[in-house]
Amino acid sequence: MFEAPQQEKLSIGLTPLIDIIFILLIFVILAANFERVRGLKVALPEAGKTQGIVKKSLHITITKEGHLFLEKNLIQKQNFSRVLHKMRKKFSTLILRADRLVPLRYVVFVLDQASKVGFHSISIATKKIKK
Repeated sequence: MFEAPQQEKLSIGLTPLIDIIFILLIFVILAANFERVRGLKVALPEAGKTQGIVKKSLHITITKEGHLFLEKNLIQKQNFSRVLHKMRKKFSTLILRADRLVPLRYVVFVLDQASKVGFHSISIATKKIKK
């Protein structure tokens, strides 16, 4: 007369589980790439007070040999002003990463050229003093 209700077997679907695992994997890969610092080895000078990196900023690196890099691209000094002028339309802030052994004349050259093309917000990258 009365039948016992049939219980459904509980199971975990593999398709949603695989989808979530792939999404997590993609997230981890992307997060690991954001942590990388521009790829050029530069020994930054130390400073007592530092700030975080500003988004939408142009990174210029000066190696201890005096080579100029705009992001990761090597730029010749004679072309630097022209290339910097083109980049001014895309970026509002310039971050200068200079090796601590770089002669001051290279830093002054970059700051002068950046000022001439219209960068008003220029920061010099440093690292925190280790105590």
